[in-house]
Amino acid sequence: MGGARDPSADADGLKIAPPSIEPARFQAVVVCPDTTGNSLREVGGITLLERLLRQLSEMATVESILVIKPPQPSLPPPSTRVRKELALRDAAGNNAWEMLRDARPHLRDRFIVVAADLLIDQRLLAWLTAQTADVMLSPRIGDEPETAAFLHAKSLDAPDAAHIKVVAANTMPTYWESMHGEVPFHLRRIASERDAEEAWAILLDYIQRRTQELPARYFDPYFENLIVRRLAPTAVTANQVTLVTTVLGFVVAALYFAGHLRIGVLLAIFVEVLDGVDGKLARITRTTSKAGEYEHILDFFYENSWWLALGYFLSTHGAPSAWIAAWVMVAFDLTDNIVYSIADVRWGRSVDNATPLLTQFRLIAGRRNIYTWIFLPGFFLGAPAFTFYLAVAWAGVTAAIHAAWCVAEALRPTRMQTASSKD
Repeated sequence: MGGARDPSADADGLKIAPPSIEPARFQAVVVCPDTTGNSLREVGGITLLERLLRQLSEMATVESILVIKPPQPSLPPPSTRVRKELALRDAAGNNAWEMLRDARPHLRDRFIVVAADLLIDQRLLAWLTAQTADVMLSPRIGDEPETAAFLHAKSLDAPDAAHIKVVAANTMPTYWESMHGEVPFHLRRIASERDAEEAWAILLDYIQRRTQELPARYFDPYFENLIVRRLAPTAVTANQVTLVTTVLGFVVAALYFAGHLRIGVLLAIFVEVLDGVDGKLARITRTTSKAGEYEHILDFFYENSWWLALGYFLSTHGAPSAWIAAWVMVAFDLTDNIVYSIADVRWGRSVDNATPLLTQFRLIAGRRNIYTWIFLPGFFLGAPAFTFYLAVAWAGVTAAIHAAWCVAEALRPTRMQTASSKD
């Protein structure tokens, strides 16, 4: 779309308008300069245009979507995932700015505009809707601005966009609480198959949670990403993957109960991989659902069925205390889940990122995946009871560390108030 590059404006551009009692809602304008080319290129299982429409449809700040395109040819209809009011208008022009000017009768006073061939970070779209002054985005300082902007209709009185302030996306803070770490922003024009392949790498990194245990960081991603790349272009949904994962999870419990420990632990590692696939598949195809939000409840039941199944089998095969140990492990797991819930509800924080120490501890903290990898050598070397007791002990250490932080956090305001009253 064109615009003046003003690196000095980048810092100012990071300021987000303060929230109002009634959040502003905007028109989102999607510009398709070429309806036969890049906007219909498939990336991450869906076309760039469909991805952008789904992104905008998810945003509470977007009231309606206007797609402007050349008169010929036509665009495919959006999927049912696009639930916002959507209008399609033809517009003439050699570039996005000229097309916007031609479509001005259909534009509202304020709107955000994005080119249909852009792979754009959802956080950047949200940032644009929080602005009050005209602004455009560029990938990095010194780069030409992309067609990703917040504009007032009166700005179109100018012959081009050279007067619009430009903010570089790479100057913005990249910490993302829901992903538990630093996630770089992406703003990338996809103009070739090579760009599309690089976009896959961008998206797979974007959907990868940052704070994880060692297996999920160094073992699982390769296999998760391989499966996601195969499933994303198909009709298989994330909820279907969740269902299969849950069924296999209970199959693991049945194998443990029957004493098939080696087969069970290998299947448990496969379940570990699949458990990461459903979330990634939903995020990369923009198909998250309410059902997916309750996946952790299913996880809780089938993983605790593993401990009880193991405890029962081991208690009947030379380790009588294993049955009690299994229930103790369930109690530790429940305690840990309660701590995480308290931290989320009361302080809006994840225990995993509460302190630098807890972030590092997350790599080895007692969780299902860690226990499975503890079981693996023990089951194959003929020491299942020992490794089971070791996992139970580590679950207790983990629950104690997390609970201690929670108690300390709960007492901190009291201590501060006591100190203030003494002063």
